[in-house]
Amino acid sequence: MESLERFERTTKIQSPQIGGDSRVKLSDLLKMEQETAEEHMTAAGLPYERLYADGTVLLITDNQLEASRYPVHGEQIRIVTEAIGSAGVHLYRDFLFLCGEEQILRIRQVSVCVDSRTHHPLRPDALYQYHIFHHKNVPPEERVPKLRVAGEQPMLGERPVRFSDLDMNHHLNNTIYGDIVEDFLPEKYRRGHKIRISYIAENHLGDMLKIYGGYREKDFVLYGENQTGLSFAATAEL
Repeated sequence: MESLERFERTTKIQSPQIGGDSRVKLSDLLKMEQETAEEHMTAAGLPYERLYADGTVLLITDNQLEASRYPVHGEQIRIVTEAIGSAGVHLYRDFLFLCGEEQILRIRQVSVCVDSRTHHPLRPDALYQYHIFHHKNVPPEERVPKLRVAGEQPMLGERPVRFSDLDMNHHLNNTIYGDIVEDFLPEKYRRGHKIRISYIAENHLGDMLKIYGGYREKDFVLYGENQTGLSFAATAEL
């Protein structure tokens, strides 16, 4: 059987995707990542609706972006994604963004497979039957470590969860965290060489996120808390 682990698509950077610094917004990079994954799954005969009907949903737990530069208006971008393996219950997928032959950024996505009704985690084996993800162990040095935000940071503001923020799973879409992160990062960190967002707990319509953040030795850390506790964390490095 032909391998379905790899998929490629091409897109052009449109003007609504460009932010105030004339480069593509972080949330739009995450939307391109999300759409590429959706197209990959659909091309393999596994759209969201079928996976849901089969009792399974994929939830992203981490996005780690490393950029040499950010795309600008009008650039033709080739996005190549590949399922690279698993570590425990976590599934790993890479997204390479290329302009011509130049790789300008990479997003390493970590996700978990959960029951579509209860959202209880499932073993990755639940997805192996579809031939997109395979049982390949991601070496420890290539894994995304747990993001630690120990130590209190000052409160920077609040952000309500609005109806337009919601996705098909009825919670705050993972791409919207890109806007939240950019809104609360200091200006010089908004286009950091490495930005990571860790999705810890779901946020729903009406939730109020309290955003905290501050400088550390090598990066700037942000995290958000809702009424139940820590919801997300993010770091940005220059």
